[in-house]
Amino acid sequence: MGARLVRGLMAGFVATFVISMILVLRLAAGIMPWYDPIEVMNLAAQDLLGTPDSHMLAWGIHFVVGTLIWGLLFALVVPYLPGRTPTRRGLEFGVASWLVVMITVFPLAGSGLFGLGFGLVAPLSMLLAHVVFGAVMGAVYGWAKGVL
Repeated sequence: MGARLVRGLMAGFVATFVISMILVLRLAAGIMPWYDPIEVMNLAAQDLLGTPDSHMLAWGIHFVVGTLIWGLLFALVVPYLPGRTPTRRGLEFGVASWLVVMITVFPLAGSGLFGLGFGLVAPLSMLLAHVVFGAVMGAVYGWAKGVL
C-alpha cells in the first residue's frame, strides 16, 4: 500500500506539472487570456478562506490538490477502476475529477455550475485539461509500478 501511495503522489505531481505548463504556455501565447483557472482558484480561495489576492497561493493550492488529493485518491481507487491499463484508468479518473471541479470549484468561485459563467469554452477546455491530467497520471503511475 505504501508504494502505491508514493506512486500516486509522484503521478499526481507530474500530471499537475504537465497541465500547469500547458496553461502557462496557453496564456503566454495569448490563447483565451480571459480564462485563467488559477485566477478562478484565487477567487475561490478568497471567498472560502478569506485569503488576500495571491496567485502564489492559488498555484500552491493547485499543486497540493493535484498532488496530494488527486494523486493519493487515484492510488487508492486505481485497482477498482475499469480498464486494463493504468493510462485508461487515469483517463476515467480525469473525467471524474473534472466533474467534481465543475460542480464545486467553479460555483464556489462565482462562475456558475460547470463554469458556464465563462461560456462553453470553460467546461470544454477544463475537460481537455483533466483528460490530459488523467492520462499523464495513469501513465506515470503505470511506469512507476515497474520502478518502485
